[in-house]
Amino acid sequence: MKTFLNIGALARYQQNKTFVMSVGMAALITILSMVLAILVNWIFALVWLLILVLMAGVLVRQLILASQDSESYMEELTHRVKVGQQEAVLEMPIGVILLDEDRVVWVNPYLQELLGNQDLIGSVLDDSEPDIAMAMKEDGHTSIQWLDHSFELIYQKGVGALYLLDITDNVALEMNLADHRLVTGIISVDNYEEVTEGMPDSETSKLRTEVTGQLTDWARKYELYVRRLSPVSYLLMGYQQDLQKAEDDKFTVVKSIREATAQQNSPLTLSMGIAYGEKEINSLVQLAQTNLDLALGRGGDQVVVKAEDAPARFYGGTTNPMEKRTRVRARVISQTIAELMDQADQIFVVGHKNPDMDAVGSAMGLWRFSQTRDRKAFVVIDEEHIFSDIQALLRAVRNTDPEDPTPGVNLGASIISEKDALSRATDQSLLILVDHAKEVLTGAPELLHKLSTRLVVVDHHRMGEDALSDKPLLAYIEPYASSTSELVTELLQYQNQKGAPITRIEATAMLGGIQVDTKNFVLRTGSRTFDAASYLRANGADNELIQSFLKEKFGDFKARSELIAQAEVQDGAAISVGDNDTVYGGVITAQAADELLQIEGVKASFVLTKRQDGKVGISARSNGDFNVQTVMEDLGGGGHLSNAATQMADITTNDAYEKLVQAIHGQEAEEKSI
Repeated sequence: MKTFLNIGALARYQQNKTFVMSVGMAALITILSMVLAILVNWIFALVWLLILVLMAGVLVRQLILASQDSESYMEELTHRVKVGQQEAVLEMPIGVILLDEDRVVWVNPYLQELLGNQDLIGSVLDDSEPDIAMAMKEDGHTSIQWLDHSFELIYQKGVGALYLLDITDNVALEMNLADHRLVTGIISVDNYEEVTEGMPDSETSKLRTEVTGQLTDWARKYELYVRRLSPVSYLLMGYQQDLQKAEDDKFTVVKSIREATAQQNSPLTLSMGIAYGEKEINSLVQLAQTNLDLALGRGGDQVVVKAEDAPARFYGGTTNPMEKRTRVRARVISQTIAELMDQADQIFVVGHKNPDMDAVGSAMGLWRFSQTRDRKAFVVIDEEHIFSDIQALLRAVRNTDPEDPTPGVNLGASIISEKDALSRATDQSLLILVDHAKEVLTGAPELLHKLSTRLVVVDHHRMGEDALSDKPLLAYIEPYASSTSELVTELLQYQNQKGAPITRIEATAMLGGIQVDTKNFVLRTGSRTFDAASYLRANGADNELIQSFLKEKFGDFKARSELIAQAEVQDGAAISVGDNDTVYGGVITAQAADELLQIEGVKASFVLTKRQDGKVGISARSNGDFNVQTVMEDLGGGGHLSNAATQMADITTNDAYEKLVQAIHGQEAEEKSI
């Protein structure tokens, strides 16, 4: 009877209301069955009662035994779990630190074994292990390097427990995988055809052997694989760890080959486009080609290393790009532009912001190009932000128009604003960017966005990494050229101008663009520069008219003289810093940099001034012995090796000067290491 009444011996789940109600229902059914049995026969009822009592006793007994077995199992399991937890804390390769606020009160044996004789107990992590203390403040799991191991740190602030999961082997595997990811490169001999033109086969063979031999020796040194694909191209393959070694060496093979071939009076230059980080080999090769195009667009003689989602790294590019003697490319480009114009309903030509004579002159040259194809064209200029020389040029252009000019057919009436261009542009229109290849520099950003899929670029500046977001239909970028006007002049010569000959004012504007960018044929001039100037002079270009356009105001002359007067020369670099409260025009800043370069002993000049938009503008010039392009790129700008610039926002001229000096020192250190 005692067993039947020992309800407390039942398991907890057997004592809950649902279980009790189920038992009650069973008891009620039993009672009803007894009543029915009594009504049938009292002897049957008595037998039925005995059966029920026996069944109930057996059932209750089994429930109690089952409860006891369950409780015993749970107690044993709980004990094993606790023992397992203790063993894990003490023996498993997981570091555990218990903290009382910021003070260490206990470390587990595994971590103490790694610590050796170092005793953390009683210390404050902020003082003894600041790296761990800093990592604890970050959200989520954090990886740290400590005690020559890699740990994943997990901090439970509520219980003051810090767990350090040893992931050294995993990190080593990841690093090994990263080190052995495939790297692909494409190597191009920039000027092979130009150098070997007319050269005997024996000499060209000797040059190829020299280049291939040096490349092979260099590749073997860094455990890379090089395979010649043609006389002007090579395939490079290797692992990422080997690429890092070559980068540490700064790809000195480029300089070695240039110098070795120069001793043979046939200086060859190399460009490399190297890609990494892609899982698919096809994507890797395509990216390598893109990087090579970037290297060539920047003038060649350099290496571009870049992953898809990482900034490009540049090596070399310390020499002026060589002028190419062949005109085949210019003729092909001219024909391609003509075909694109023929497919368009109208053409829009856009220069950069605050356009100079080269941007406007080359735009007018391409406008004339469109007339030879019998296509309406427009030159888009923001006339509210132009300098005095461009204002004078536009007045002269409009004075030559007839009394009733036709937009798209007469040049003066074809010079329009971006707003007017947007209202005229259609899906079949063609946009040509001149003298720039960056969205941030364009003089008509909304028009560029609208016609981004119908785009042509003609430029002479080295291509930057932050170029156009959409790939143009055609990009004619030749950094060797003196100016964009020179390029356009060449393109124009391959078109039939019988029905639309170039006019005197157009030839004058283009010659003015060449003169401004070459500083009257002093800088970056080659034989093709003089050929272009000769062609323009033969078609009526007027030097006196150019000088009338370029005359400056007395205030501008005075401001430029002030900038020159306050310049200082340090280690061959002339630097002038304008007053932070004085606004200077961009042309004045550029002219001051040009004149500082004429000082004896100056190999580079930098002029820093405050602009109208509140930014600090820096104009940089060099005589070719110092690469000002890479200095300006470090500060967010770009340009040529000998002519570059940048604009810096939210900074004073003095602070910009400090950053400039750091960039110059960095460039000098890199050149010394090559």
